Amino acid sequence: MTTASPTELAPDAVEPHATPSPSTERARRRRERRRARRRQQARIASRIALSAVLVVGLVTFIRSGRSGDAHDASAVKPTPTTARGLLPAVLAQRDAAGAITAVSVLAPGSGSDGHLILVPPGTMTELPSYGLDAVGRSFQLGGAPLLRAALENLLGVNLEHIDVIDDASLTALVAAGPLRVHVDSQVEQVEPSGLVNVLWPVGDTDLLPGDVPRFLAERGQQNDLARLVRHHAFWKAWLARLHADPALLPRLPGLEDVTPAIAALAKGSVQYATLPVEALDGGGGDQVYRVRQSELDALLEVALPRKVALGAEGRTRVQLLNGTGVVAEAQQVAQRLLPAGFRIVVTANAKSFSYRETQVVFYRREQQAAATRVQRALGVGKLVRSRQPLDVVDVTVVVGSDFKG
Repeated sequence: MTTASPTELAPDAVEPHATPSPSTERARRRRERRRARRRQQARIASRIALSAVLVVGLVTFIRSGRSGDAHDASAVKPTPTTARGLLPAVLAQRDAAGAITAVSVLAPGSGSDGHLILVPPGTMTELPSYGLDAVGRSFQLGGAPLLRAALENLLGVNLEHIDVIDDASLTALVAAGPLRVHVDSQVEQVEPSGLVNVLWPVGDTDLLPGDVPRFLAERGQQNDLARLVRHHAFWKAWLARLHADPALLPRLPGLEDVTPAIAALAKGSVQYATLPVEALDGGGGDQVYRVRQSELDALLEVALPRKVALGAEGRTRVQLLNGTGVVAEAQQVAQRLLPAGFRIVVTANAKSFSYRETQVVFYRREQQAAATRVQRALGVGKLVRSRQPLDVVDVTVVVGSDFKG
């Protein structure tokens, strides 16, 4: 069978073609030349019009791009000082051994009001790779990254700006002369022999810059919650001094993150709070505290801007199990999960260290969406549904060797 062409399929569509006379032929050629010239002119005109449209469009695009860039620069990318001044910052005081003795969360408000929240160093939270421990020990165990992970895990907020300060830097920070502070309860020092010395009695006192570290750190016979009342008194006096004379706040190397937040708080009124906790029996005289979660949630709702909250949909509780044996693996996983809004409630080792593929385990069908978000934050992992119910966590991550921190 042969295939016919379209002409062969419709032979009647071809009309007979008569032979023209010479005069008729000359007239036809003139008409063809005129049509050819008109077509040539039309093509030229079309090209000119098309070129004009392209030029106008290109100019419009460039102008809009420039104006868009200017808008983005002012609305989306504020100056570093403005960005830091409006975001929470943490000033942590450490002793000579590296233990954190005070944690102050500075939260300037979008208007004139701000908040300052003091975190008792003995507050218990899950430290990735180390388990349940006090916030104050995080810096000794893993430096500033672990301190940040501990605080973000505890508070559920983004804390990019953390400065850890020693006694010498604290003295330099408050170096602008004596500071009048009201002492509600006397500050004591307990000698190894048991003898109690009163360092600062009740009432107004003038603190020299070199006295500030000891004034804030000395515990005496009090617990940390009573000691933090003294911190409130110091912050109130110091911010009032800076409000009257902002030039007294020095710009010190290593404190670039927290200084703008201090300056912003000093401009307006400040609401002071201590993290809501209850005392636990830590054994051996240790002062440890458990967060009262509902009160903390209410405090953070007021004190911290919503834009820095992690997990606006509710923080998914995650258990991290090390399935590779790599030291500090959970810290690397936490750096992926905490900014994505997850809360790490348990860290431990898996039953073996031979997991090649990371497993993201969920327990109920309604938890699958959260498990998928965990998988997406990690960038690896296989979703697994466990038939064994587990109420204390929502998702378990068994870290395999495919995870690259």
